[in-house]
Amino acid sequence: MDMLSIIECLIAGSFAGLLAGLLGIGGGLIVVPLLMYLLPNAGVAPELVMPSAIATSLATVCMTTLSSSRTHAKQGLVTPQLALSVLPGLSLGALLGALLVTVVDPFWLQRIFATMLVLLALRMLLRKAKPLEPAEHAGGWIIRLGTFVIGTMSALVGIGGGALTVPFLQRQKIPVRTAIAVSSMGSFTIGVSSVAMFIILGWVHEDKSTSELGLIFWPAWLAISCASVIAAQQGAKLVQRLPVKRLQQVFALFLLVVGGKLLLL
Repeated sequence: MDMLSIIECLIAGSFAGLLAGLLGIGGGLIVVPLLMYLLPNAGVAPELVMPSAIATSLATVCMTTLSSSRTHAKQGLVTPQLALSVLPGLSLGALLGALLVTVVDPFWLQRIFATMLVLLALRMLLRKAKPLEPAEHAGGWIIRLGTFVIGTMSALVGIGGGALTVPFLQRQKIPVRTAIAVSSMGSFTIGVSSVAMFIILGWVHEDKSTSELGLIFWPAWLAISCASVIAAQQGAKLVQRLPVKRLQQVFALFLLVVGGKLLLL
């Protein structure tokens, strides 16, 4: 990559990390569209641009969620029983989603990603907070099935899955703080599982490789990760001082614009 592309990655990584800290979302919603723009200029083959953008985005998710996952684990918000109910489904789903990325036509991958952007944006704009009373969560099979689907969809479009995992767990009567903690660990699990699959597929099928890390375009991954890890910490500190609800609404409108544009391409 040239210096301008590296600077753009650093800026996007900072923005993604800041929003991750402020809003509790994955940076993939920003990183994937950026990489779709940058990778062709970096010499990535057209048929590999969308798969590589998704793989590289999930590699950055690993970095941004590692710190928060460790913090939540130390706070004891997640019991071993709950972790065993949630994390395996997310991991298996992520493996399947990463495999599908290399099989599905890039045209449809772009449409799936754009549709996900629009749906998540509408959810951010229209949802109303409804506090749930703590209660015993639903049967394990519901959580396992739901997390498997979430893991698959998240890996398929290159996001950490927090925007899907948190509301799903809340519907199972899991308190919001616990849901956020599990979601953070789940995003890391999705990232690690899918990245492992992307690397293996790149090694096995050289035509599906953009670097030594398979589909992961490591220069962009390194630049975005360095910026996002630092910015995420700052975003978490700003939660009490900035109108997060208003920021969320502005970000949702941004997602609508990006998603609509990708659908029309």
